[in-house]
Formats: sequence, structure tokens, C-alpha cells
Amino acid sequence: MPLNLGPLGESENRFRQGFSELSRNWVVVKEHWLDSQCKKFEQERLSSIGPALARMTAAIHSFESVVRRADRELSDPDRVSEHAD
Repeated sequence: MPLNLGPLGESENRFRQGFSELSRNWVVVKEHWLDSQCKKFEQERLSSIGPALARMTAAIHSFESVVRRADRELSDPDRVSEHAD
């Protein structure tokens, strides 16, 4: 019976939607916050979110691929276990 990895993909989508919403809101806030603190906040707090999201997404895809492969191998009745006695 194949594993249900749907919740994993749904979580990834929620992260992406949250990031998109944050980006849209930041554009609005930034229009009214035009000082050095704004630049500092953007550089120190916001600039790392995009790359972190990309790394997380890549890790989720890699994890999902490994789990699917393991599930296929465990479901294959013809596969001989390498650890069989």
C-alpha cells in the first residue's frame, strides 16, 4: 500500500503561500517605512527567508523522493532483502 505523501506537499504549498503573502505585505509596509531602520530590517531579517525557503523546498523534494523509492522497494515482493539471513 503506497504511502500518502499528500500532507508533505500541502505543507510545502502552505510555506510558499505564506512567503508570498509576507512578500506582498512587505511591499506595502516598505512604501510607508522609508528610513535606515527599514533597510536594516530588510537586510538582517528578510533577505535570508527566500534562500532558506529554497533550501527547505529542495530538502522536502529530496526526502519525498527517498521515501517514495523506499516505499516501492519495500512493496516489491520480488525484491530480495540484502539483510536476509
